[in-house]
Amino acid sequence: MKGNFRKEKVINISTILLSMVRKEMLHSLIDAKKIAILEVLLNSHEEMFLKEISQKSKVPMASAFRILQDMVGQGLLNKRKWKTSTIYNCVQNEKTDVLKELFSNEYDGVAEFVQAVGILPEVQSILLHGTQRKGKANLLVIGENLDTSKMEEASQRVREKGFDLTYLPVTRKQYDQMAKMGLYQGEKKVLK
Repeated sequence: MKGNFRKEKVINISTILLSMVRKEMLHSLIDAKKIAILEVLLNSHEEMFLKEISQKSKVPMASAFRILQDMVGQGLLNKRKWKTSTIYNCVQNEKTDVLKELFSNEYDGVAEFVQAVGILPEVQSILLHGTQRKGKANLLVIGENLDTSKMEEASQRVREKGFDLTYLPVTRKQYDQMAKMGLYQGEKKVLK
């Protein structure tokens, strides 16, 4: 069973690192103005005016106009005339799906907590209890002589960023007893 814990840990950390490397690489290859506009449009579900896009992305209106025209030409955006104005929004296609994955701004509090707490020598494993929902997760931290002050610091940092994270420190014996009694039912995912 310990072999599975290690395998999932490696997969989880590899996924996080790969995502970080992709973002860094994209930021070095793509103009900062284009990135700012992409982040605004990809994280919005509404149509937006040029002025709105310019303000939210902090890109000058002339540059924003030029970049938007280019993105419309590449099939990333819809452009719709409305009275005397033009409205833009993302096209729903494979290209924008890839870009959304690369430029998503969704904060993963679980990954930050696992990274901070998982390195503590007394922590044997960390389990996701139930399913992680947007901005919320419940974790079980399993180990002997756990230093809860360090866990609380990590949890507080995550909460300050708007992520609702609840954790429960337990020993391996307590966890096994809970599982045996049926107190720990449902979906579980090993994070460390």
